[in-house]
Order: sequence, then structure tokens, then C-alpha cells
Amino acid sequence: MVRPDPHPPEVFDRLRQRGPETRIAVVGASNHPEKYGNVIVRNLAAKGYSVLPVNPHETEIAGLPAWPNLESVPGPVHIVNVVVPPRVTLGVLAKAGELGLPAVWLQDGSFDDVVLEAASKAPFKTVYDACIMVASNFG
Repeated sequence: MVRPDPHPPEVFDRLRQRGPETRIAVVGASNHPEKYGNVIVRNLAAKGYSVLPVNPHETEIAGLPAWPNLESVPGPVHIVNVVVPPRVTLGVLAKAGELGLPAVWLQDGSFDDVVLEAASKAPFKTVYDACIMVASNFG
């Protein structure tokens, strides 16, 4: 099985550019404070990133406007952070490629071998085996 490089430096370089100019869509964002989809949204927003929650069932998450899908998010998206099961992640990868987005960050639990195989063929950079909350502490 072919796997993409799990830590492409360009994505980590973008993550080091803190502030509202770095726009991170969180697919699987949640209003449940105990879920990672909520913890990640709050963590990245507190660090100054422009966080764009994506959830088809919510209009607001952690005080931020939410969008039903990637294609409805206005403006550029620099990193798509994925916090959904692998069967849903496959569709996220397809949509990110279709939209020409530059990077997808797969949180633990959002990928399996099938997802990584698809990511290895995608036109964007993929991060996996690294938590965006931990990685964003450095820089």
C-alpha cells in the first residue's frame, strides 16, 4: 500500500503562521464540548487561527458560524482538519481535491488504510499521525 508522507513540511510551515490569515476548516466540528470536533475548534480559535467549523447539522459552533459542507465555506481554506470516521473522510478527500484545497490534516480516528491510499493519490498535501492541537503549540 502506498501512503503519503505523514508530515509534509509545507503544511507545518503554514500552521506556524498563526493569526486570522491562516484559515482552518474543521470538518466534523461539534457543539458537544467533550468531543474532539469541539475541542479542536476552541483550541485553534484561542491560538488566533481563523477557524471555520463544518457540520451539516449546526449553524454555529463554539460561537463561530458553521457551514454545512466544504463547498459552502467562504474564502480560502488553507488546511482542512478532519474529525470524522474514515467512511466519511473519503468524501471529504474527494471534495477537497475537487475544490483545489492545498492541505488536509487527518486527526487520529479519521483515517484507515483505504483513506491513506486515497490520500496518496490526491492533489493536496496530507498530514496524519500528528495532532493539529499539539503541532500548533510549536512555531
